[in-house]
Amino acid sequence: MRTRIEALSLRGKLMAGIVVCLLLPAVASFFVSNWFTQGVMKEQVTRNSQESLKIVDQYVANQLDRMLYILNLLQFDPDLHLFVAELGQMDTVRQPYEIVQTKLKLNKRLDAILASFDPLYLTILLPNGDYWANYSSFDFDPKQLFGKPWYRDTSELTHYQTRWVGGEPNYVPNPDGVRHPYVLTIAKPIRSGDQLKAVAVVSLDAAALQKLFSSSKKEETLLITDREGRIVFDKEMERIGTLFPFRDRLPSEGQASLIEVDGEANLLIAEALNPHWQLVSMSPYKQASKPIQAIRRIDFLIQTMCLIVFAGVLLYLTGALTTPIRRLAQTVVRIESGHLGERSGIRGRDEVGRLGVVFDRMLDRIETMVHSIIREQEHKRKAELAMLQAQINPHFLFNILNSIRMRILLRGDAENADLISSLSSLLRMTINRNNEFISLHEEIEMIQQYVRLINVRLGDRLHLKLSIASDAVLAEVPRFVLQPIIENAYLHGFARKGGTITIRAHLLADGRLNIVIADSGVGISKERLDELRADLQGEGEARERASAGLSGIGLRNVYERLRLIYKEYCFFAIDSELGQGTTITLIIPQQREEE
Repeated sequence: MRTRIEALSLRGKLMAGIVVCLLLPAVASFFVSNWFTQGVMKEQVTRNSQESLKIVDQYVANQLDRMLYILNLLQFDPDLHLFVAELGQMDTVRQPYEIVQTKLKLNKRLDAILASFDPLYLTILLPNGDYWANYSSFDFDPKQLFGKPWYRDTSELTHYQTRWVGGEPNYVPNPDGVRHPYVLTIAKPIRSGDQLKAVAVVSLDAAALQKLFSSSKKEETLLITDREGRIVFDKEMERIGTLFPFRDRLPSEGQASLIEVDGEANLLIAEALNPHWQLVSMSPYKQASKPIQAIRRIDFLIQTMCLIVFAGVLLYLTGALTTPIRRLAQTVVRIESGHLGERSGIRGRDEVGRLGVVFDRMLDRIETMVHSIIREQEHKRKAELAMLQAQINPHFLFNILNSIRMRILLRGDAENADLISSLSSLLRMTINRNNEFISLHEEIEMIQQYVRLINVRLGDRLHLKLSIASDAVLAEVPRFVLQPIIENAYLHGFARKGGTITIRAHLLADGRLNIVIADSGVGISKERLDELRADLQGEGEARERASAGLSGIGLRNVYERLRLIYKEYCFFAIDSELGQGTTITLIIPQQREEE
């Protein structure tokens, strides 16, 4: 044995030493640690399963909270409570008109709230036998809910209590026409003092839960049970309503228990969704621990392979790393001396090769940015010159316009006097550039003045419809950001003829302002729409664009202005079809990028 070792080359002795000194201890360490870490592995498997269950728990609990929020809103919101109380007291035969009007008010309040949630089916059952529902009653008569066993129990609860009904046969088809077997249902009495005003029922379309539960591992059981152990929801729909066979073995929250099922150990975990329901997961322990065992085996194999090839790749890596790094340093020195056109030319699939590629791209971008800054400064100087050439004394102009308006008004022509007033207001907004940002309310007022002036030519054929949420009225927008879009619709969408322009605005959940401008014009062909989108993104060759009139900027200028102010935090999209009109969507943050 000694003779054979002495006969080996230096490289062979080095490799043999690596195997003996590193590989064998690693193997021994693997088996010893595997023996002593069984308990730790069980804790890790339990923790992994609990973390996976908490993700599902968070989603389901969030859905239940939204359902409960709708019910509480009906009870505690003064307006909604009043509408429900009025409907319950009306005579369905003698007061049909009043019932319709009250239901329309209820629709207006609830539709905006329900639209922001996943598909929820809300039914309000009234003491006079009538109802209100946010779904079609052609396929299902909501009055059938009066006959449900849980209806009487719910009507006897106090206004602070909720009836957690659970899985119910689905009575509403999805928008795609597919009706899932069950919906998840809760109910609540709406009371005024001790008097019952209505029973509100909220059902959640089980499609999302079914998809979530079905995405779990095939051998894993994932379900919702009540405190008595009755299954409320399961991916196997036929088990809904039956008792969970291992309900007496469920561990307390945050704990886990091992049970024997058909001679195989299973990990049982439960997480409380609310005081009435809990989420239960049961999965084979052996299957759950496979990923950890596989990771440990892979880790051992990787270490072994790394030790085997370590000696061979060490010298290669040393040469492969130092040569490109030296070239990169030489390139940096040349660039520092002022040669911005210098490039390293380093390529490869390793980190140094990718560094060379990124470094060269960075230099390309710097060079492009230098040229872009030069062009921007040139455009800025031209714009300032054009503004100076077009500048007039605004006070003189406004005094003249007011004098003309007063003369027209004194002659009894109030309509044309109002038009002069609109023109004066519009010019004042155009000339006054002290504030780059104004409220959405001020911007909308300017648009109304602009449309009014256009209708002087069109004969009131250009209609402006507004749907501005109350929380968006005082939102901040750049001055004149909407006028070019309205003018573009007038010039190109309607070809200077009549039509309807609709402006909708509301604040998103993240605080950004969402503005949608839609016109009923001729629309844009797919080819032209693709060209326009490419032009907005700065792709392709420059095209001739029509002047934007009062604003001085076109659609592309609006897009570039938003990008300059908000960087990548804003959103600008154009959608259109021939004959269907054009829709432009803006999403504007309420904090500018520099802030």
